[in-house]
Amino acid sequence: MARWTRSAEERNHVSRIGGEVTQASIVMLTLKNGQRIEGAVRRFQSGNNAGIGGWQYYGEVEIEGPEARYTIDFLDIDRVDNVWEMRKDEYEKAGIIEIVDYPQS
Repeated sequence: MARWTRSAEERNHVSRIGGEVTQASIVMLTLKNGQRIEGAVRRFQSGNNAGIGGWQYYGEVEIEGPEARYTIDFLDIDRVDNVWEMRKDEYEKAGIIEIVDYPQS
């Protein structure tokens, strides 16, 4: 499970990263250690402790890349880039995603 926030700065960070992750389907994550990981967003989870003992938050995202799945704590992410347009065809060809063109009614 993702770590709980310990400061206002971390709470703001979790909120920002959560918003950016949910706006994309295929992401390039740059971690705080400089590592970059790309994948299709499979799951994200965030929450809080209901204010018991002071408000704390957490968040994590699971992404699937061509070679592996990763679960990453929002607190470890420095930057989120939406790479859908550049990578969607490759991910579909690899069978990681399926693009469905629904008929217009």
